[in-house]
Amino acid sequence: MKKLISLLLVVIISTMFFACNKIDGDLGKQTTVDKENGYTLIEEVKPFKFNDEEDALEDMKGVKLDGFKVTKDNTTGAIKTKADVIDIAVQEATEDYNTITIYFDRTRGIWKVVFSIMTETTAKDGAISRENEVKETVYVDEDGYTLFSFKQ
Repeated sequence: MKKLISLLLVVIISTMFFACNKIDGDLGKQTTVDKENGYTLIEEVKPFKFNDEEDALEDMKGVKLDGFKVTKDNTTGAIKTKADVIDIAVQEATEDYNTITIYFDRTRGIWKVVFSIMTETTAKDGAISRENEVKETVYVDEDGYTLFSFKQ
């Protein structure tokens, strides 16, 4: 009986340990340079809360709510990979960019893709400073269609 209880405790503790080890929003971390398309993709998917941004988006001037290239009517289906999200967002982007950053709200199932221009400056002393200017943001539903977009 003691062995059974000990084994049961080991299983429960192991399960709790592995379940707690998962970081919210950690969908993989990798940075890729796409030389063919000319941008750097920061593939680490960062968490965000769409609820915190939704009201501001609806009140903001310049937020595009319709007229998208990927809609409910012509979507190819639910998002399965980060590449699916990027493909949709790139179709909607109207600004030039060289960096893409991806965010995901697990609760609402909404992706946020931020297009920006990253510039590097090297000082005389050799120090490198980087500046990131956000150009455009596209929100994509987990079902594979565009919800909002806006330019900064």
